[in-house]
Amino acid sequence: MTNEEIVLPGLDAGKRGEKFAMKKGAKLDIGASLYRKQFLERVNKLPQEMQKALIEGKAQISDAPYYSTAEIKGTRAELIKVSVSEKLGITNIDNGKLNKDRHLTLSALRLLYDAKAENGNFTDPFPSNLLNGEWELSLNGKKVFEKMPIRKFFDGFYGYNIHKPFGLYLLNNPKQVEPQTPLEFNVNVPDAVPGFLKVFLEGTTVYGN
Repeated sequence: MTNEEIVLPGLDAGKRGEKFAMKKGAKLDIGASLYRKQFLERVNKLPQEMQKALIEGKAQISDAPYYSTAEIKGTRAELIKVSVSEKLGITNIDNGKLNKDRHLTLSALRLLYDAKAENGNFTDPFPSNLLNGEWELSLNGKKVFEKMPIRKFFDGFYGYNIHKPFGLYLLNNPKQVEPQTPLEFNVNVPDAVPGFLKVFLEGTTVYGN
């Protein structure tokens, strides 16, 4: 499937209405992943120069590769923040911002826990104090998710939503993250929890030239 075939249905949504775009893009949309569908619904919100670059093959669509790791210090973990530089295996988000010309449709978050090591396997079960905590996400200094229960990441571990990947939370309202937008992701727990957390930003990203 070419970039033009991927992008045009989404662009038509902005110009002629969703019904037209759905009809034109229905064949292309069959079998597409949830993340791809959410991107298609929002591609017309990209800057005009980026839309043109996609159609002309000067920009590319890819799975989002972003992640960050941090220690739980007492009752709080600050996983993504502007004072943390990129470090292989720990985070690939440099100073809490996406790189230049990186547009992200954020469709899901994945949170994993390791009781012992910052560079561990991150396959440990969530302890009860972590399960009863909350998380928050800010974009450009404004909270877009606040006081969200961590237990939402846990659903599916023991019999519920068993087909959902371990630690995944799907966003009912995906967010558009523009290049160089400051990001913050924090976790608060009621009582101290030793260990480390790793968060992944799941979705679709656009790479410009």
